[in-house]
Order: sequence, then C-alpha cells, then structure tokens
Amino acid sequence: MAETKRRYNPQPNRPQDKKKKMDKLLNGLIGVVVLLILVVATMIILGDKSDDKDTAKETDNIQQEKPVIKQPVEEEEDESDEPEEQTEEQTEEQTEDNDEENNNVEDNNVDNSTSTEEDTESNNSIDQTQTDSNTSTDNNSNSSEDKTNSSTAKKEDSDDPIVKEVIKDSNWKPTATAQKESGAQHNSSYDSNSTDWKEKVATLASTTGLNEDEMIVWYLKNGGSPDTAIGTVSSKDKKDKYRVYMKWVKNKGWKPTKMEVLNTLPNTN
Repeated sequence: MAETKRRYNPQPNRPQDKKKKMDKLLNGLIGVVVLLILVVATMIILGDKSDDKDTAKETDNIQQEKPVIKQPVEEEEDESDEPEEQTEEQTEEQTEDNDEENNNVEDNNVDNSTSTEEDTESNNSIDQTQTDSNTSTDNNSNSSEDKTNSSTAKKEDSDDPIVKEVIKDSNWKPTATAQKESGAQHNSSYDSNSTDWKEKVATLASTTGLNEDEMIVWYLKNGGSPDTAIGTVSSKDKKDKYRVYMKWVKNKGWKPTKMEVLNTLPNTN
C-alpha cells in the first residue's frame, strides 16, 4: 500500500504548465509591441531627416538662384546703379514672358473662336436643311390651299357623300399645249407616254396645287366626249384628295372647269 501512494501523479504540475505558456505568450506580444514602436520611431526619424534634406535643398536652390555680383573695389561707387540694371533686365525678361503667355492665350482664343464658328455654321446648315424641307412641305400644302381659297373661286355644296365641296374659278386658264390641231375634234389620248396624257396630268397638278412628283394619279378617263376628261388625284400621304373636270380648248390646251375636294377616294374598280 505504501508503494501505491508513492506513485507519480502529474496532475499537480498542470497549473504550472499553463502559467509558463501564458508567460511565453505575453513575452511574445511585448516583443511585437516593442518592434512596432521601433519601426514607427525609425519612420518618424527618417521622415524628419528627409524633410530637413528637402528644406536644405530648397534653401540651396534659392541661394543658387540669387545672382552673386562681385565688383572690384574701385567700382564701389557704381554698386548702387548695378541692381537697377539687373532689375531692368529682369523686367524685360518678365515682359517677354508675359507677351509670350498673352500670345498663347490669344492663339487659344482664336482656335476656340474658330471651332465655335465651325460648329455654328454646321448647326446652321442642319437647321437650314430642315427649314428647307419644312418649307417645301408647307409650300405644297399652301399652294393647294391657295387654289381652294382663291378670291375668284366659288364654292358649292354637293349631294355626293364623298365630295366635301365643289370649286369653280373663273381665273383658270388652259395648260399650254405643244399639240397642233388638224381636225374638227381633238384626238384625246390616254396613253401614259403620250403628250396629251402628260398635258392632262399637268392640268391636274396646276389646278389642285400638288407637285407632279408628289402626286398620285388614281385614274384619268374620258369625260363623255373626246374634248373632255376627268381625273382623280391625291397627295402621297392621301390627306389631300381631288377630282378635276377639264375640257379641251382648241390650239390652247386643257382647261379645268370644276374641281371637287374629296372626303374619300372613290372606288376605281
């Protein structure tokens, strides 16, 4: 039994092991803190030295920039005049530098002005193009309105549901013709390549105020005799629609006799 009690029991030594570990950890942390302090102090010292060096360099540069004038003893009386001469030279140099800067500023202003003028001209060109396009459209619309709102034009109502109003104008003139009459009756043609057809289309355009290039001819037919014709036309967007009646005036051409402003296009089938 006595031998059993004397056996080694390691449990009492455990607190000492923990204490040693804590001591080592604390010592390590203290070492790290000291190292950081040394690093920071070194950086501060080096920074101060670099600032001192920069200050010293700036001082040296300033001292180097100052002109050192050595004059003989015999010329001591003229020392009072020499600084003035130096000042005049410096003034001339400053004046030249200022002139160069002013010239550069003027050049930049000229370049900017030129660029602005070019941009303005470009914008004006675009605006002019848009204005011309709008003016062309307005002219077509206005010319059509002028035909229907002429002071000599007379407007009448119609029983035809597709007709908005009927217009007759005493100022309508025959469309100039290149055809020469050889018989008692006019030889009316409905061939789209013939001169007579082209003169009929010209009469439709001048009566309605539509441009031939912007006009759709829906049909052009005989009006009941060789000397009469009827044509229905509209603008390309179909907003303006007309039916024109015309008759042939010997040796003068086709003359409109009546124009109907249409609400809708008639069925041409």
